[in-house]
Amino acid sequence: MAALPASGAIRLGRRLGPLLLAGLLLGAAPAAEPPRSVPAPGGVSVHEVTIAAPDILAVELRDPAFAPGRILALDTPRPEAPGTWVRHGNAWGLVIGPDRAHLRLADAGPGTSLDRRAVGAAKDYGRIGGRQVLAVYRKSMPYDSGIVRDEGGGTRAGVSFRHQVYLKLDGPVTRGSHAITWPGDLLPPTPFTYDDRTTRAIALRGTQLGHAPADTAKTAYLALWLPGGPAAGAVDFRRYGLNRFVVLDEDGRAVHSGEIRLRTAPDTPEPGNGLAKPLPDSLDVGGLRRPLDGFRARDGVVSARGHGLREGERVALDRLGGERVPFFVTVKAPTRDGFVAALPDRPLPEADRSGGSLLPAHPTNRAATFVFELDYTAWRPRRPGPYRLYVPGLGVSDPFPVADTVWLDAARVAIGGLYNHRSGIALDGRFGFHRPAAFRPGPDRPVRLSRLPLAWSVEGVEGFVSPEKALEPAWLTGRDAPATYWGGYMDAGDWDRRIQHVDVASLLLELFEGLPPHLRNADFGLPRSSEVLDDPVYAATDALPNLLHEPIWLLDFFRRLQAPHGGVSGGIESGGGPLLGEPSFLEHQAVFAYAPDPIASYRYAGAAAGLARVLRGLGQEAPAALFRESALRAWRWAEAGGADPEAAYAEALAAGRETGLFSAIPWETRRATLQRITGPVRIAAAAALFRLGEGRAFGQVFEQAWGGGFGIAERRADAAWDYAAAPEADARIRGQIEAALVREATGFAAAQRALSYPSMKHPYAPAGWGQGGAPDEAMTRLFVRAHRLSRHPELLRVMEQTAQGLLGANQLGLSLTTGLGIRRVRHPLHEDHRAMGVPVPPGITIYGFGPQATFSPDWLFGPAWAIFPEDEPGVPAERRIEPTRFAMPYFEGLIEHPLMVMQQEYTVHQSIGTTAALWLHLAAQSGRPTPPRDPGPMPTAITSGGR
Repeated sequence: MAALPASGAIRLGRRLGPLLLAGLLLGAAPAAEPPRSVPAPGGVSVHEVTIAAPDILAVELRDPAFAPGRILALDTPRPEAPGTWVRHGNAWGLVIGPDRAHLRLADAGPGTSLDRRAVGAAKDYGRIGGRQVLAVYRKSMPYDSGIVRDEGGGTRAGVSFRHQVYLKLDGPVTRGSHAITWPGDLLPPTPFTYDDRTTRAIALRGTQLGHAPADTAKTAYLALWLPGGPAAGAVDFRRYGLNRFVVLDEDGRAVHSGEIRLRTAPDTPEPGNGLAKPLPDSLDVGGLRRPLDGFRARDGVVSARGHGLREGERVALDRLGGERVPFFVTVKAPTRDGFVAALPDRPLPEADRSGGSLLPAHPTNRAATFVFELDYTAWRPRRPGPYRLYVPGLGVSDPFPVADTVWLDAARVAIGGLYNHRSGIALDGRFGFHRPAAFRPGPDRPVRLSRLPLAWSVEGVEGFVSPEKALEPAWLTGRDAPATYWGGYMDAGDWDRRIQHVDVASLLLELFEGLPPHLRNADFGLPRSSEVLDDPVYAATDALPNLLHEPIWLLDFFRRLQAPHGGVSGGIESGGGPLLGEPSFLEHQAVFAYAPDPIASYRYAGAAAGLARVLRGLGQEAPAALFRESALRAWRWAEAGGADPEAAYAEALAAGRETGLFSAIPWETRRATLQRITGPVRIAAAAALFRLGEGRAFGQVFEQAWGGGFGIAERRADAAWDYAAAPEADARIRGQIEAALVREATGFAAAQRALSYPSMKHPYAPAGWGQGGAPDEAMTRLFVRAHRLSRHPELLRVMEQTAQGLLGANQLGLSLTTGLGIRRVRHPLHEDHRAMGVPVPPGITIYGFGPQATFSPDWLFGPAWAIFPEDEPGVPAERRIEPTRFAMPYFEGLIEHPLMVMQQEYTVHQSIGTTAALWLHLAAQSGRPTPPRDPGPMPTAITSGGR
């Protein structure tokens, strides 16, 4: 994914430093989070009773949510430093703001939690509809969080849990009204009514957004994993005889029926999943723990007296030498007191280790259960309205609307998510979120000019300097930025505005050019450029299609970061990660602007050329000329810098040499890396300027690279696309490019047939940092471009399945986009809403599912003081995720806490912009005629293409 693990990890460390130191459901469906809770003594509530299998009830219990605090303006500033807790009346407040004139009052925590031991006592339940409870299975995961003061005066991110409790009965639940009588009066009796035509079946996982009538993929899934259940929790619905489903209209009439088909079993390999193996390892829930005496590195022998294991068994070496991520190995040559650790899931320690435990394990795919597919694509709805899926003998799905506008409405929410991340202006609530203006520079809040280029920063690509260095004396120029250095987007869980964000503008411009006229002119609710930008050139742009005001907003920010010599700054950054509880408009840390560099300048030049071309095509000559001239100046400066890096980076070199930056790795080595990275973005900028009509010389830059095997991998595809779309492009090269794009995309689409839940994930990319749900920017462009070229139906089908998967058609039945869906993520890593104590703004699509072993910091998992301590003596059970995360299947282990960063983060260019583009493209397909030409056969294997 574009969120590189290296820079992501560094940014994560910067963000967490201050912490450690101190219903918009579209269509006629029920409102989000329906009020079904039944209060109980102590505050634990029964949120919902559903059916999981004919003989298994599913009850969601919730510990109380946090009561959010608020930001309080003080009459006089506090003397304490920001991040200090002080008493305010009967409450604690956190000192925040540059003037220390505000307090962020602490959130009120749950105060009580579920008695997990009691709820698991099957024998103590009363009979339910005449049925006896045989077993209880439970999954406890976070659902709410808050900002609290700990006993030592530090700042903590608290947590509240939801508990999915499965009650296995001695026979099928009968129709009628019943009640759950809880063990020891743990909760009041819970009445419920079961009717398979009206009761929600939790195992039915379908879209909460709905469908356009012409969608070519209308699919849902039937899947259930029971934590601690038989067969490692895998539930095979075939043993219940469930093999048919029905589509019901709002009056309960059947309008379509189909067969339930098995898609994958738990042992179905998933090649291209981004993990180390097609079948990753998982701990057995509740498996017997055996003591582990030690590990001998020279021959891989594990010492464990009386272990009782057999040849070929899969086990985990847990807490080996204190390490918190287990090693999974296969037992080989067992003796009474040990065995050889064979086939490890990752390299074993190079030194001897002692201590730890042995736990049974097993290989499974990411679903870890049987996934059945309900395909109702053949259904052609005759009228709009809400519908449900119905499995006789089980239950019904969430309601979902059918309407021509579902994808356009979703795109509006995502576009609103971009607006809700605008910096420098007050957000007026037009997309469900209010916030004062942030980062408007002035004498009291200056933006410092730094000598550090983004290309050198670890926040760039393969950078080598911590961004905190930018504010050290050797790196500061001693000058402040002009008052025009404001705007752009806040990145995600921080306030940084970087050149990577120009991908949002380029993507929206590309999607705009492919839209039919009625969608080009759709109103997205965005403010006109003349309302929010000061340059008089925008006075004549009010009549532009509303969508175009978004790329104008972003690119005008970087245009204002352009130096008189033409070089463009890589963006504006704070001196550290946000202080938990401090919103963007009260940032107390120093803020700086990066020095211009060739990479940022080329990236801006290409995006600005694209905007100039689109504006020119719409008759907007003045703003088109503004961005054309700006793009050419950026190009010329970057070209000079590429030819003479010592001159381009002269000030940075002086600062680096003064601070000993090149003592370990010399400048010559760093220069070679920078030149390598610069090459593809230079060619992309040349192709964009060629398409703008700036002359054959720009086309020849691309042609020379293409002849040398440039290919279409990642950013290179952008250059190829712009070149192929240029009127003066070589017809032979254009044909090669178009064929390569279609070949690449159809190969990746074919790879999805083997996966439990199809998506647009790149098969060769790691399963983490943005690879869990939303498609990355490169894959979004690839699929959209290839579909426009070929009209291949399976490309469209995979795009629709990806979009549906983001919005509920996944193993959790959860929408990964705020503001869309009945059940949706509540607290992504969006610092403003957490600090302000208000609901999260709509339109944020989180990274989503990710592997647990990749991201295991002690502050989140581990010691007694961690948010989710694991197996620590004396730690109350109510603070633990259960079952343990390494026993949780990949598609079950979404941890809804903002500090589970690899899952709950997002960025404007990696998930919000890409979902907006995807949904816009799908909106353009509604009502389209049959594909104009035969798309040809789909490949049977993944092709390597230009990657």
